[in-house]
Amino acid sequence: MKKDIGWFLSGMIGEVIDVDGGEARDCVGKFMIVRVKSEINKPLKRCLRVDILGDGVKTIMLIKYERLPNHCFKYGVVSHRTNECSEEDIPRVNGEEKPLLGI
Repeated sequence: MKKDIGWFLSGMIGEVIDVDGGEARDCVGKFMIVRVKSEINKPLKRCLRVDILGDGVKTIMLIKYERLPNHCFKYGVVSHRTNECSEEDIPRVNGEEKPLLGI
C-alpha cells in the first residue's frame, strides 16, 4: 500500500499526524503504522469500510490501537478503563462476555 493511500485512510479515523511508510516509503505487509489525533470524548473506530477497487464492494479494514491510556474497550472511549467502568454490565451471548467494541 502506498503512503498516500495511508494518509487517505488515516484521515477517515482522525486528523493525520504521520504515516510510517517504512524504509522504501511504501507501507509493506498487512499493517501500516499511523498517528492520528482524534476526539477522546467520542468512541474510537474499530474498522474502516472502504470501496478499494471502486466496484461498489466494501472491504473491512480492522484498526488496532496502541498505547491508549485509560481506555474502556466496552464503550470505546478514553475516559476510564474497562475494569473501572461504572456503566451497565458487558453484554453476554451464550454465557460469554461480548464487549461492545471488542478487546
